Amino acid sequence: MSLAADTATLAASSSSSLGGAGDSGALRPTTTSSGYKLPALWSFPPFFTLQPNPATQAHQLALWSEIVLGWARHDRVFAVNADSPDAGDVFVNKAINRGSAGVGCSSDPAGKLLPPALKQVLAHMAKEGHAAPEPPRQAATYLIFWRKPEEWGQIIYDWVSDNGMTGTILTFYDLTDGDLAETTEFRGLPDTLLRRSLDTLVKRGKAQLLRGEGESGDGVRFL
Repeated sequence: MSLAADTATLAASSSSSLGGAGDSGALRPTTTSSGYKLPALWSFPPFFTLQPNPATQAHQLALWSEIVLGWARHDRVFAVNADSPDAGDVFVNKAINRGSAGVGCSSDPAGKLLPPALKQVLAHMAKEGHAAPEPPRQAATYLIFWRKPEEWGQIIYDWVSDNGMTGTILTFYDLTDGDLAETTEFRGLPDTLLRRSLDTLVKRGKAQLLRGEGESGDGVRFL
């Protein structure tokens, strides 16, 4: 089911749990300041409160996952911290007046996916293979896999091969922030995600990680 068709579904499902606050007739798609197009569902007040009905909540988490992945890809966001006051503009819709949304709506900041709910979204994404807690064993900060580590690894390896650098040693900085990286898709990749991506190449026998010293940082030899 497309996001465009999901507003009515969630409206109908949440109407009973929110005391009839499911009017979605006036909703319109929204465009963020960066140009990312959000579906009409994003302007639906109950969408920012995880619904108590298990089936509705599961569907809602899947929809949030799709929105987060699209936004992260568009804005090149590699990680989200649920406890940050600025987790991302996609998690706040200031145009929503929750106080008038109906019975059961939160009095918290207008149209904001609060940290506990955002953590549930991120945990759901991790379960589906679209995110991972970083560092492990905590529930606030997640890497967002709008491309999975295996995909990043292959993109990096293809770039190295196409530029005749197989057998050479490149530092992590060279790959993501150096002059050579300016026009690559993997520019700005955080070290934690870069290492996960390179690990997939190591397992395939296509790279060897090298421990760096001083300011040079860790490096990698592509095989």
